[in-house]
Amino acid sequence: MTYSTSTKASQVFNKKRKVVRKAFDAEKLIDLCVRQDFSDYAERFDLEGTDRFYWYKDNGSPILAVAHLDSVQKNGTCTVTRTSGGLLACSGALDDRLGVYTILELLPALGIKCDWLLTTDEEMGQSTAEEFYTDSKQYNWMFQFDRGGTDVVMYDYETPERAALVKESGARVGQGSFSDICNLTQLECAGFNWGVGYQDYHSPRSHAWLEDTFRMVTYFVDFYKDNKDKKFPYSYTSPDWGDDIWHRDYLETADCGHPVDISNPITYNLIDKDIY
Repeated sequence: MTYSTSTKASQVFNKKRKVVRKAFDAEKLIDLCVRQDFSDYAERFDLEGTDRFYWYKDNGSPILAVAHLDSVQKNGTCTVTRTSGGLLACSGALDDRLGVYTILELLPALGIKCDWLLTTDEEMGQSTAEEFYTDSKQYNWMFQFDRGGTDVVMYDYETPERAALVKESGARVGQGSFSDICNLTQLECAGFNWGVGYQDYHSPRSHAWLEDTFRMVTYFVDFYKDNKDKKFPYSYTSPDWGDDIWHRDYLETADCGHPVDISNPITYNLIDKDIY
């Protein structure tokens, strides 16, 4: 039997995803959705004069992995259920505890151990990432898994070349509004935010079909292997606040990048869309 190129590529991808699926540990995800003490993974740094903090661990990597520990919903209790559609994870804290699990446990199980930065207050738009500095090293690039759905966004770090590299991994490039890496311009390296598959992520119905998670991690593993030694520098440039700034066309977004219709207030807050 002769297979088409696309069929062979699909077979190769499914084989890689099977490796990711096998590496998944439900008990560790369940634990990390409610864990408060991360001293087993990193050192806590308290910000002077406040009750704010972050956790950081230098694992000797030129790549920084970022995730935030806070969530909109306070109940992070997690269940993982096997269904006819694959594994289903449910927890009010999947944004971003699913990302926390991905960088702390799943990627290392696949042979990828980066430096770790775990932040707080991201959901308030005041991520403690903005207080993180390191004089000891210059990172090649940074990433996180803090996005619903299955695309990759780069915010102001995006260039046509970087978008092309993401697409080469098989992933789609999307548009987003904010996450921790937006507050890490002081590191002077580009960042990538990978979708991790969660849905309804700010509501009590927060869930993730983990096959979506496994697919995105599979894409990321290929991206990492191809680009881990490349440097993606970034230099912050102040925006041009000319008189015409208010007359330009923008894609309005809400809740980590979902498009909204500014004529329809229901779309401003996806959490409340079912009560109108």
